[in-house]
Amino acid sequence: MKVLVDEGIRNFSKIAKEIDSFYGIEFIYADHKEINNNLLLDIDILFVRSTTQIDECLLRSTKVKLVGSATAGFDHIDTNYLNSKRIEWFYSPGCNSSSVVHYVMSSIAYLHSINKINLEKETIGIIGYGNVGSKLHNVLNALNIKNVSYDPYRDFQHLCSIEDIMKSEVISIHVPLTHNVEYPTFNMVDKFFLEQSQVKTLINTSRGSIVNEKDLLDIKDINYIADVWEHEPEPYKKIIDRAVIATPHIAGHSYEGKINGTLNLLLTLLKYININKEAFKKDSELIASYKSKHLMNTNQLKLHHFSETYNIHNESCKFKDLIKISNKKLQATSFRKIRADHLKRHDIF
Repeated sequence: MKVLVDEGIRNFSKIAKEIDSFYGIEFIYADHKEINNNLLLDIDILFVRSTTQIDECLLRSTKVKLVGSATAGFDHIDTNYLNSKRIEWFYSPGCNSSSVVHYVMSSIAYLHSINKINLEKETIGIIGYGNVGSKLHNVLNALNIKNVSYDPYRDFQHLCSIEDIMKSEVISIHVPLTHNVEYPTFNMVDKFFLEQSQVKTLINTSRGSIVNEKDLLDIKDINYIADVWEHEPEPYKKIIDRAVIATPHIAGHSYEGKINGTLNLLLTLLKYININKEAFKKDSELIASYKSKHLMNTNQLKLHHFSETYNIHNESCKFKDLIKISNKKLQATSFRKIRADHLKRHDIF
């Protein structure tokens, strides 16, 4: 069995070498830019990050029968094509959810410290109650910060309506980018949304096209915090300058956010090769041992912990300094480089 792995998947090679059940598997590592159809012709399993587009062009006439992504999203995977060819696929939902919540809470703590958010009076509205949104809700509750959550696809008694969300002074978005569905999120936050809502601070860590940047630029009195951008990896200078906090798509890039994706790939591969129960127990425990053991209980958290452990203002300044030397938009090579050079941090819960 041959497994091709994006060499950028954190610690995959190191951990895979320690797993006895992987003896006999040939692991081949390649830079994401080198992963192409020709390289995959003799490959059985492919493990990637979001930087590789998984589609017919990549997989045509290959032996690949399983595709895995070490990412919390799967919009880089043509699932219709894979399903039509009976190629199994999976991704890593929730792997970086604590990291994204850390980012959002660091942003909130920073804006609170400079008096742009009043947490004693303002309500935080959460759009999307999945892995990230539900964790953010729990953290805000633990900090006694008033919040409401909306998700049309979930049926929890405490969830509110979109009208209630639009009454919130702070709105944080945690949804996938969707188009032809019942509740599409593409350009969900547009001129109508912005004018009808009471939002003073908007936080987007999901996908750039969920917020209509052109419409946002026309409304001057909203604090915009963004980690994602339309036209990535060549975002426009004007919207980055407009944002109070601007970062290069790194909200989920804590050590744990990345290693959790790696561990998901390894554990799924372990299940896939169908070993005996004793061997599976031994090797799955080894994989689990790489999870962080230094996290805090949610009830121990204070607002200052988030800003002390992740200086999001410094991260933003670094990105904004880069855009100063750009013209209309940032070049893709510059965006990818600063994304790779993001501040190193750990999750705290």
